[in-house]
Parts: sequence; structure tokens; C-alpha cells
Amino acid sequence: MNWFDSWALTLAVFLPAVGLVLVLATPKAQEQTVKVIALLTTIVTAAVGIGILTRFNYNRSGSLQFVVNKSWIPVIDARYHLGIDGIALPMFALSMLITILCIIYSWNHFPEPHNPKAFLALILILEVGMNGTFVA
Repeated sequence: MNWFDSWALTLAVFLPAVGLVLVLATPKAQEQTVKVIALLTTIVTAAVGIGILTRFNYNRSGSLQFVVNKSWIPVIDARYHLGIDGIALPMFALSMLITILCIIYSWNHFPEPHNPKAFLALILILEVGMNGTFVA
């Protein structure tokens, strides 16, 4: 699964952003649909995370794995560079698990003002940031 090794971290970071776009495109009146989209997005992201956990070489946990290093803006030599090591891996997995648990808990317990669409959109933005932090 060479394609998985080269795309896994990018998928894990940006799948919640795709879910965010879907949540924002869904009308506010369709509260149940918004909840399902957010939950499914985090579950699919966690599935990618589980794939990373299973394919991670724990004997080489001190070095970066699943590395992506692409030229982004050549004029200023900016690069898109991701990788994960043995220290970031548990935090990366935990951030995905906690996001799922937060969405499940908040299913019927949204804070005031009761606006599930905005709350779940912010949770998905937070997941993009957390996942990106641990692989950057």
C-alpha cells in the first residue's frame, strides 16, 4: 500500500476540512444531518489513523515515517513537509479518539446557544489543527 504511506498523513490532516465544508454546506435546520456528517468524518479520519498505527514501524520509532516532502512555492523554497515519529504517534492517535468522543458526548448536550452546526464546525477545525500539529 505505497499510496497509503505517501497520502496517509495528508488524509488524516485534511479529511476533517472536507467534513467541515460539508457541515457548512448543510442547512442549519438539518441538525441530525450535520451531526452525522461530523461523526462520520471523524470516524473515517480515525480509520486512517488506525491504518497509520498498524503500518508504523515501531522498531524505527525514533525516525520520521510516512514522510511527505513536496515543493510548494519554489520561488521562496517553501515545502509541504509532514512526518510522524514515535513521540507524536500516540498524541496523534489520541487527538482523533478524543474528537470522536467529544462528538458522541455532545450529540444531545450542545452548549448555549444551541447551535450544533457551529459547534461541530469548530470541532472539525480543531481536529485539522491538532492533527496538523502532530505531523508538522
